[in-house]
Amino acid sequence: MKPAGALAAAVLACLQAAPAAAQTAPARKPCAGPEYPLEARRYELEGITTLRYRLAPDGRVADVQVARSSGWKLLDDASIRTIQACAFTPEQAARAGGAALPLKYVWSLEGNRIRPHLLPGSCAASSRFAAYRDFDNAPSGPDGVKVRLLVGASGQPHGVKPEGASLAPDMAEALAKWVESCRFGFDPAVPGERTDTAYGRVVFAR
Repeated sequence: MKPAGALAAAVLACLQAAPAAAQTAPARKPCAGPEYPLEARRYELEGITTLRYRLAPDGRVADVQVARSSGWKLLDDASIRTIQACAFTPEQAARAGGAALPLKYVWSLEGNRIRPHLLPGSCAASSRFAAYRDFDNAPSGPDGVKVRLLVGASGQPHGVKPEGASLAPDMAEALAKWVESCRFGFDPAVPGERTDTAYGRVVFAR
């Protein structure tokens, strides 16, 4: 699969339409497209990161904030690094006037992959964890934790990683072991390219 990251260029285009006088200034580092982090590509993470950033008077990118998360810290962090590597001219910074500028990075992978889903009733009984919800993209919170994972040929998960949650080490270990007690598989009636990546939400027991 070939990763594809798209940079929304509307804001950059208006900034880069510098007057002729500015084009004689020393060359600045151009803005490059984002590169998929290797781990994000392995777990086949996708999403849209929306940033807001300001330009310092000398053209450096400053004060970058995630206005809307892609749902995955790996992709959001890569988006921030990408825009921070850009350099604009002082003329472009003056044109921006200190305003917060919007920018989107679209993280998508080619292909329509079928992810493995939880086999009902396969998870071990637990006093800590109540359920696993397939493909629940809600952020981690007091009621549960979003996780990504890989699934082996036998349907057993491994490489379980929580997303956006500050868990104590013993809790993180217990959560991973509980997810590893579950089993995943595919609906044989659904055609398509199959992958070994999955994600979902672990719901805490009350």
